[in-house]
Amino acid sequence: MKRPDAFPITAAAEHRLDRRRFLCAAGAAAVAAVGGEWIGVRVERSRARPLDVALDARAPLAAGEARALTDPRGGEALAVRLDDGSLVAFDRRCPHLGCPVLWSAERARFECPCHYAAFDARTGRVLFGPPRRGLAPAKIVEV
Repeated sequence: MKRPDAFPITAAAEHRLDRRRFLCAAGAAAVAAVGGEWIGVRVERSRARPLDVALDARAPLAAGEARALTDPRGGEALAVRLDDGSLVAFDRRCPHLGCPVLWSAERARFECPCHYAAFDARTGRVLFGPPRRGLAPAKIVEV
């Protein structure tokens, strides 16, 4: 008498998803996602033009004072006169999720209230918080 095979291999069983195939597919998906994000960031940076904002010379900023200025294209920048007298301006949108960035005069830095991020007043680089990149600088023209 012929004994039945305990583990018959059928065509359907060969095409099942085993652990190795699953991990390969998951790894490929992760590489594709990271690569897509990297390409998207590069394209966004290449297309991004700095904001051009005008500051009225008749109403100058005092040291430590900030003012929101509007770009002709509709963007908004935050201009600040630092304690040493230099004038800086950055795009007001937080690079993390686009929340409006505020100036903290007592801490002398830019802050995002949405996720408690902080940015350096001179360079716009991230001091702490979730954003991976700093604030985009804006060009200021005093008129």
